[in-house]
Amino acid sequence: MYRTLVLVGLLAVMGVAFAGDCLARGSSPRFAVGSMKMPTRSSGGGLLARLNKSPVPTMPGLPTASPLGLIAPRMSNAVTIFQKGGLSSQTGRLAAIGVLSPRISPVVALFSTPPKTPKAMWTYGLTILSPRAAVAVGMIRGAMGMTAGLR
Repeated sequence: MYRTLVLVGLLAVMGVAFAGDCLARGSSPRFAVGSMKMPTRSSGGGLLARLNKSPVPTMPGLPTASPLGLIAPRMSNAVTIFQKGGLSSQTGRLAAIGVLSPRISPVVALFSTPPKTPKAMWTYGLTILSPRAAVAVGMIRGAMGMTAGLR
């Protein structure tokens, strides 16, 4: 029973992720008016790239403050390599080191470009201790920043 539910859930997620591509290729009278915007692959860059979008910018060498960074920091760094220009950029190279070890990447980033604020130094230190805890703190900071405009 559990396996069946997992399989159905996985198929539903994949169906929703690729629905935009299918609708973009063929004309559908229901969506011809444009009342409902469907996500397409070209705008999002794939399912992992959508999960790796961060509400707040993160410093080089750290996993993104995103759901993918919370679930799998190494996979977040792997997706970041392609989002930040590959191995030709410094951020891409630090993300590649983060794929090997998410705790060594902040150490390399500290030595290559030392942070200018104590808050940034604290974030690098927290990432060295626990990458997932640093991602959770970044997500909380992002959520607090989004609600600041509502007050």
